[in-house]
Amino acid sequence: MIDLSTAAPVDIARFFEAVAAGVVVFDVDEAHELRLVCSNRSFRSMYGLDHEADVWCSIQDFLEPKIQEHYLQQFQVCIEKKISVDDEFPLELPGNISWQRVRMVPVFGEDEESIPRVFATSIDISHEKELEEELAIVSSRLEAIVDSTYDAIISIDGRHTIKTFNQAAEALFGYTRKEMIGKNLDILLPQSARPKHAEHINSFGNSPLKSRPMETRVEVAGLRKNGNTFAAEVAIAKIRVHGEVEYTAIIRDISAQMRLLEELKLRATTDPLTALSNRRHLVEMAQMEMERCERYDHPLSLLALDLDDFKSINDTYGHAVGDEVLEALGKVLKKRSRRLDVPARMGGEEFCLLIPETTLEQAHGLSIRLLEDIRTMHHGIPALAERVVTASIGLAAYHEGEHEFDRLVQQADEAMYEAKNSGKNKVCLAATDRRLTPDSIAQPA
Repeated sequence: MIDLSTAAPVDIARFFEAVAAGVVVFDVDEAHELRLVCSNRSFRSMYGLDHEADVWCSIQDFLEPKIQEHYLQQFQVCIEKKISVDDEFPLELPGNISWQRVRMVPVFGEDEESIPRVFATSIDISHEKELEEELAIVSSRLEAIVDSTYDAIISIDGRHTIKTFNQAAEALFGYTRKEMIGKNLDILLPQSARPKHAEHINSFGNSPLKSRPMETRVEVAGLRKNGNTFAAEVAIAKIRVHGEVEYTAIIRDISAQMRLLEELKLRATTDPLTALSNRRHLVEMAQMEMERCERYDHPLSLLALDLDDFKSINDTYGHAVGDEVLEALGKVLKKRSRRLDVPARMGGEEFCLLIPETTLEQAHGLSIRLLEDIRTMHHGIPALAERVVTASIGLAAYHEGEHEFDRLVQQADEAMYEAKNSGKNKVCLAATDRRLTPDSIAQPA
């Protein structure tokens, strides 16, 4: 094996001539100047040298000033720190610009301290630089696209560490990109959602699916920096990067859509004036309650209520005051209702109260209390002065085998009209139920 620290220039030149990389060997003189020992053909070709310079000539005698500058900077570090030094620089030759990567290696003497020689290898990395530039352009384009999208885009690795956080994500979550890169995704999720979300991600990672688009979306909750949560819609894709799975999610804030859906649902099921259920919602809830009664033999009562002489209130005080009366009645019904009860406005001044888990005796007691509340409503409506509002109530109970809610409504209505026709401001039971009810409440109250 050749000893680079002492070998003759001709032997070193012969040793490196077959090497594909450019190689140049320098002697280090007492003044720490670099003097040429030899260079191989590849080196001379790279640097535009048509022949080998004289042995022991100074570096200034055979390399261009700009090239010298790079070599001398590397040499200074190499000598001071006694380590190999890498550098990259553009090499400008007539009609050609290329990039070179140079590694300068110290050759230690026998004392293992002094550095009598250094040698440098040089390779052309122009193609690599071109690829890096193209990659940088592609990355810039991709970053511009990612940052210009309306939706938040976040990518994470297999440990759920955030790798990408675009401008829309900054706006959505309130964090800057600098704050989030390298952090765990959990910081963007409510505490209660973290275990389930991690399970979902891992399950998706183990599945054969490459992506899960918005059409098959999973709705999750996001957590902003200020502590507020929001409803989110997420599409997710996965790729392999250096053998590991990475996930990219497109996240959209759907809070506004959810509020709109809730509002539409509310409008579809609620009377706008009284905020009670409308007839449609009452029927839906009643069908479920009747099925439950049929299955478990539980009691169910229905209260039908109609305000007495309501037309005269509208005619005397105006429809605005009439609306106040209806709103006040809605509040009374809500106040007297439990969470499982369904108070509803059927139309005009007609109301119903679906009362699950309640016998007729219990419903009768509730009806009496409602009549008392209604008689005091005028105290909260200044325009009525001393005009007392009253109502007539009809009660009907669900019986096994009755599958039509309309039939139950009809029975309660008939009892309510009997109350109205027999003096108003009272409660009457449906004809079918009177025969099955104690005399204490069977008669109009």
